[in-house]
Amino acid sequence: MNKQNIYKSRLTLTFLALAAVIFSACTKSDEYKKFTQGGEISYTGKLDSINIKSGNNRVFIQGLFLADPKVTLCKIFWNNKADSVVIPVKKKYATDTLKYFVEKVTEGVQNFIIYTYDAAGNKSIPVYKTGRSYGARYQASLFNRPIESAFTDASGATKITWLGMDRLTGVFATEIEYTALSNVVKKIRTKIDETTTSIADIKPGTGIRYRTLFLPDTISIDTFSTEFQSQRVGADITAAYFKNSGNPFLAAASGGRWRNIADWTVTANIKNHGGLGGWCSDSGGCLAMEMGWDGTAKIVNGKIYQTFTLPAGNYSFEIVMAKNEALDPVYIVAAAGDTLPDVADVTTSLGYTNFANNKFQFSLAQPTKVSIGFLASMTTGNQFWIVKSVTLKSL
Repeated sequence: MNKQNIYKSRLTLTFLALAAVIFSACTKSDEYKKFTQGGEISYTGKLDSINIKSGNNRVFIQGLFLADPKVTLCKIFWNNKADSVVIPVKKKYATDTLKYFVEKVTEGVQNFIIYTYDAAGNKSIPVYKTGRSYGARYQASLFNRPIESAFTDASGATKITWLGMDRLTGVFATEIEYTALSNVVKKIRTKIDETTTSIADIKPGTGIRYRTLFLPDTISIDTFSTEFQSQRVGADITAAYFKNSGNPFLAAASGGRWRNIADWTVTANIKNHGGLGGWCSDSGGCLAMEMGWDGTAKIVNGKIYQTFTLPAGNYSFEIVMAKNEALDPVYIVAAAGDTLPDVADVTTSLGYTNFANNKFQFSLAQPTKVSIGFLASMTTGNQFWIVKSVTLKSL
């Protein structure tokens, strides 16, 4: 083959290759036109800076509409697009804010897809955001903060002592309702890091209602709470029933170290100091029994008590000892009726204990006349005990 023929062959091949490239380019251009018939694709500006806060079977969505003035609609999808909400958009400013509560969101983590649209139906690129709602499962895990004690002292001041709780549950406070002295129902809150609550004006004889408050996470828009629970408030009711309850005890008349005690019933065998007994001047004035020293007679079934009628309820009787040198058992006792039982029958009483314990509790199913006080048989050696005060509490 001569050089001229070789040149012609190469020129023909070059032409065919160039034609193939041109044809391919035209084909791709035609394919693109199929997707752009009617003009170029138009996207609206997407919702920006999105924040989703958790709630009670709902979430709160907040975001920014930026400078695109064409946005007229926002759609939010969740639950794999099975649920959705449509929000009309009327922008007041070039940059405006979306604030929207999405209701009826199933409890748990949800994936949200958000689009914006213009009036022609053109939509933005999707924005994906994760949020969470809480509901019945979380609610069922909550429990009320335990109360260790709730008590109103003799001055009328009430103190509630709380037990601790696990902070990981989201607990942050306890809400208390009570009836004030003015008969107005008041409501107060105690923070979870406070171990006591003081109330100065609770009405005597009334209780409290309380519930515990929770936020499941730091961005929750809803507060969860337990059901209200009632709590009886104990009270120091000594002054309402006892006369001459101590600190100091008062004597019936002036005299020496041993005297008769005022306002208490005292059996004659306790008055073994020349017809006097039951009161001793030690520690400023105490309720007392003594035998043995200086020839004082033995005491068998000695009783010091007061009698009154108590309503149905639960009670605690407590004493403060000044000194105890008793050798034989000494009891503090509450018994139904006008007197205390003998030592042999102490187990038949409403409640009792010996001086190893300085308090006991008892219950009444109905209003009952009761006698409360001290019982002892002191028959060996030299024995002596004195008590500084007594307290009766309703529980």
